[in-house]
Amino acid sequence: MGAADLVPGVSGGTIALITGVYKELLESINNFSWKKIKLLKNGKLKEFWNQINGSFLLSLFSGILSSILLLSRALEWLINNEPIALWSFFLGLLTASILYLIKTELKYNLNSIFFLVVGCLISFFITQLSIFTNELPIWYIFIAGFFGISAMILPGLSGAYILVLMGVYKEILSMVRQAQDLVFNFNQEQFFEVTSTLSIFILGILLGIKIFSKLLSWLLNYHHETTFAILIGLMIGALGKVWPWKNQISNIGENDLKFNIAVLPQNFDGSSPDIEKSLILMFLGFILVFVLEQSKILSKNET
Repeated sequence: MGAADLVPGVSGGTIALITGVYKELLESINNFSWKKIKLLKNGKLKEFWNQINGSFLLSLFSGILSSILLLSRALEWLINNEPIALWSFFLGLLTASILYLIKTELKYNLNSIFFLVVGCLISFFITQLSIFTNELPIWYIFIAGFFGISAMILPGLSGAYILVLMGVYKEILSMVRQAQDLVFNFNQEQFFEVTSTLSIFILGILLGIKIFSKLLSWLLNYHHETTFAILIGLMIGALGKVWPWKNQISNIGENDLKFNIAVLPQNFDGSSPDIEKSLILMFLGFILVFVLEQSKILSKNET
């Protein structure tokens, strides 16, 4: 999930759905409340840990944080130097996930098909929005964290892409790298700048994930069929964003990211479409989903 959340166009929520932890993630976040924290004040640590599903949350968020810290540089390099390979892998991953969820969760009725189309249109519209940058006030960093995490836990919507749209992606990624550098080369002025920005961003994340997870849990509990139809639609609408072959059609702002449009490999303007490499990585991403599903089934049977 951490690796996916770093890549604009890929959703950590999709990975959570693939691995079967999505519902447990939402429920565990919702269980965390001030009432539970009071158990700590009364010295009931074990009861508190069990009620918030602490082992699950610790494992999951440790994995996410470790991935972000370890892979931020590698993913930045892959995006810049091996974009076709990276996007091909995620395209295979996303396609297999959609097919699996259609098979297991989608109901073939008019209501589900309608909301599936609605989800597709919402996701497609968001991925086509123009990118912009401005000088970033501290309150805007908070808002970016709030909405970014909301998208990160929605399958099909990329939290990183929302940050790109809001013009904060480069700064946040840079701050994460600077935080790593401070461990080995401490600078007080840089430390205060990095910690103040990341603290406000994380505060927005904590508030956003608490509010949005509660909404999603309610929808899954009381409108399960409709919610899954929309979630699958969101994932389908995001396929164009992870398409490996894109041509640049415009540049918005002097130092901003390029605006790209998906094309067929034969119309690709880059040096080489790398079709063989792309197909191999699509296949690996596709197969990975079914490996994860089989391992999940086996672990359930053992339990």
